[in-house]
Amino acid sequence: MPTLVIECSDLAASRRLGTTLLDHGHRLDVRRLHRGDALPSDLQGIDALLCLGGPQSANDDEVAWIPDVLALMKAAHVAGIPILGVCLGCQLLARSLGGTVGPMPSGPRNGWGNVELTPDGREDPLHKGLPWSMMSFHWNNDCVVELPPDAHRLAVGDDGDVQAWMLGVSTYGLQHHPEIDREQIGQWAADDAALLAERGVDVAELQSVADIEFEDFERLSNRFFESVAMLLMPLDRRRAMIAQLP
Repeated sequence: MPTLVIECSDLAASRRLGTTLLDHGHRLDVRRLHRGDALPSDLQGIDALLCLGGPQSANDDEVAWIPDVLALMKAAHVAGIPILGVCLGCQLLARSLGGTVGPMPSGPRNGWGNVELTPDGREDPLHKGLPWSMMSFHWNNDCVVELPPDAHRLAVGDDGDVQAWMLGVSTYGLQHHPEIDREQIGQWAADDAALLAERGVDVAELQSVADIEFEDFERLSNRFFESVAMLLMPLDRRRAMIAQLP
């Protein structure tokens, strides 16, 4: 049975995270909604859900597939299916469970920035072995401004903005982008060149910081992905479900 991967942009695929899941024996069912792929009609046969980033607003219900993603995420959470939402996926997940999404407190964030674990985050199984403060990559205008009821904040950014959260034991959202590879930094900068110029973002500086930070960033984010593969979406869960099938 596969992990359902929801992609919302050609520039925001699962990349290193998807590779780690494949390396740990997962099978990926990738649905590229921005290219017209349909979501499954139900969750039968789906043992985990991963939703990634994109340029869309999580509050724009006029995007034809957003209401369907919200409904699917809520159903997956109720069913206890492991979920990880990244960036737009994080925001959609929060909305689907009663949270709210709005503009970043200090305006859009494009580039490298600190992510600091909260006391809850320091005890979270997926974040075990990570430093309490680490550099990560950000590319967003909005963020989760109000968490779903009973959700726990796991990490914050420089403005106290939510960078990671969880609800229950198997539903996680990440605002930052641990999944990027080195090539994506240039791709995203080129795609948003006019916007970055308007915001005064120095693309050369983004790359210079990447030269310094990327090796450690890649090592630490790979450690997190392994925890996702082995703890959040473990294969023993899949085997148990297969054993229960008639």
